[in-house]
Amino acid sequence: MIRNRLKEILLKVKKKVFTGNLGNTLSTFKGTGLDFSEIKDYVIGDDVRAINWKSTAKGLGVKINLFNEERELNVIVAYLISGSINFGVRRMKQDAMAEALGYISYSALKNSDNLTTIFFDEKMEKLFKPTKKLGILEDLIGHALSLDAVGHSVDFESFCTFINSSIKKRSLIFLIGDFYGAVNISKISHKNEVYALIVRDRFEENPSFSGDISLVDPVSLSEDDLSLDSSSLKEYKKVLQEQDDRLFEHFLAHKVKYGKIYTDDDIYMKISQITKG
Repeated sequence: MIRNRLKEILLKVKKKVFTGNLGNTLSTFKGTGLDFSEIKDYVIGDDVRAINWKSTAKGLGVKINLFNEERELNVIVAYLISGSINFGVRRMKQDAMAEALGYISYSALKNSDNLTTIFFDEKMEKLFKPTKKLGILEDLIGHALSLDAVGHSVDFESFCTFINSSIKKRSLIFLIGDFYGAVNISKISHKNEVYALIVRDRFEENPSFSGDISLVDPVSLSEDDLSLDSSSLKEYKKVLQEQDDRLFEHFLAHKVKYGKIYTDDDIYMKISQITKG
């Protein structure tokens, strides 16, 4: 089963990335000035974001920082493991996340960028060290599909600490998960370009059933017997929307680009739309 899904995703990823332009989208982040060279006088057309305010304040004219052009990206893909990704009506979120990981990873490798892949829950579950080898793609997708996510949750505080202690170079970071619970990635967003790919199933956001059911929490594994009606479903949707509103406000406040990807979406197209803003 997993082997068949791996082959299907590999074929889809290679076909769509080869014929599409996601790699070109990633390449627009090259040359962002990560390697400092010198301070020079500002001229019309220079990037105002490079202004050196300390030197400018000395009254000798507007000065900017000059950087050597970066010729390659440092791309980090973080696959966030939580019990809630083990859900889906027609397709599991875990499967859709594996496909998303495939598109980002293959695009980076085709660009000859350095790709680091991290699988993270409460701690670093597995690290694939920086590489430019296309052969790693099968291992990455295979690991994503074979994970047992039940009983796990994402510790974003530990994740940010891990990134800041392990990754010294400014990077393009893609976070792939369903982003439930307390999310705070402010500690990595100030010095990296961060994208949050929020993978959801439409049914979990808009359930349409009623009656007596038994639910199992995919993280704590606790069980509850509930009786659902229209008013309880309405309250559930309200709570979920409030949680998402807080999540989006956090992303906007810390300049994290984000977008939702549903399990029945064309995942490649949605990633292209999110990265293009």
